[in-house]
Amino acid sequence: MKLVFAAFLCACAWEDFKEKKIPVLFLWAAASVAAAWMAGYYMILLDWTDMSEAYLWLAMRGAAFIPGMLLLAVSVITKGAVGKGDGFFFLVSGMYLGFWDNVALLLCGLLLCSLWGMGLIIWRMFEKKKIRNIRLPFLPFLVPAAVILTVLQTGSVS
Repeated sequence: MKLVFAAFLCACAWEDFKEKKIPVLFLWAAASVAAAWMAGYYMILLDWTDMSEAYLWLAMRGAAFIPGMLLLAVSVITKGAVGKGDGFFFLVSGMYLGFWDNVALLLCGLLLCSLWGMGLIIWRMFEKKKIRNIRLPFLPFLVPAAVILTVLQTGSVS
C-alpha cells in the first residue's frame, strides 16, 4: 500500500509542479484503491469479537479526513489562495496514512514550503526586486517531507 501511496504522491506532486493543478482522475483512482483496501481490511482483518477495536479503527480513519477538510475550508475562506486540490489530496492521503501520519505529512510539508518561500523572499530582497505575489505549488514539498518522515519513523530509507 505504501508503494501505491508513493506513486499517487509523486504523480500529484509532478502535476502540481507542472500545471499547478491536480487531475481529478488521480484523486478518484487513488481514492478507489484506498477505499477498497480499507473495506477489505475492515471486513477481513478486524477482530469482530472485539467491537471496541473496530470502533476505534473507524474513528481514527474518520479523523484522518480532518486535515483535508480543514484545507478545503481554508481554500474557501481565502478564496482559492490555498488550492482545493491540496485539500482533496489530503482527504485521499488520510485514507492511506491515518490521522497522525497525515497530520505529520501536512506539517512537515508546510515547514519545507515555508522555508522555501522565506528563501525566495530573502533572495528577491537581495536582488532589490519588488516582491510580488509568489505562488508556490504545495504538493512537490510533500515528496521530501514523506521521505523525511519515513526516515524518522523507520530509521532508514528502504
